Amino acid sequence: MDIIAMHRSGLSVRNISRALGIHRKTVKKHIETDAFPQYHKRKRGISILDPYKQIINDYLDEDDYQGTWIFDRLKRSGYTGSYDTLKHYVADIKEHKTRLAYIRFETEPGLQAQVDWGDFQVQEPDGRTTTVYAFALVLGYSRSLYVEFVERCTLDVFMDCHIRAFCYLHGVSAEILYDNMKNVVIGRADNGRPSFNIEFLHFAHHYGFQPKAAPPYSPWVKGKVERPMDYIRERFWSE
Repeated sequence: MDIIAMHRSGLSVRNISRALGIHRKTVKKHIETDAFPQYHKRKRGISILDPYKQIINDYLDEDDYQGTWIFDRLKRSGYTGSYDTLKHYVADIKEHKTRLAYIRFETEPGLQAQVDWGDFQVQEPDGRTTTVYAFALVLGYSRSLYVEFVERCTLDVFMDCHIRAFCYLHGVSAEILYDNMKNVVIGRADNGRPSFNIEFLHFAHHYGFQPKAAPPYSPWVKGKVERPMDYIRERFWSE
């Protein structure tokens, strides 16, 4: 991801090689391919899943089907393997698709912002401990950051923080990426598709951006906002 981002910003292969401390041939290889780097295992015997992999890939190209849904249909086609074997293969394919999708959007200006909440403990003079919340919105291309501390994380406060962030950053990105926070995502369907809070959808429509829900257990997807939140927690707040 660093190689691709640096290449898109205009750096030469030689400069990327020096900056990252890796060979120029390695840099060139990853610039010329969309494939994610991976270890190559020794050739093994035919898996019981091999005759069905093309069918599985076709299903996942068609939609984000769950492993259980695919498993039921493969059994009807004669698959006699275990569900765990299928589940691991499906998870690998989905992770690969997700990583490639977000790599392509890495440096496009105006496309995406990312939002996160963080909670912070405050020791009051009388000994009580109270909690404040940090709202953070970062632009994916420029990494411009807006942070605001609030006493509550209700939906109204959440939307007000967005408005002040838009004013501070002088605009609204085409889409904003969130994790599965309840102010945005109220649930997921059997096929994994998120169900958005209808009031928040109206808010997004009014300001002209599309809310996006990050896949569960995919921390790399929201790295742009999680890294600043870590800095706020470990450096700014602790000092």
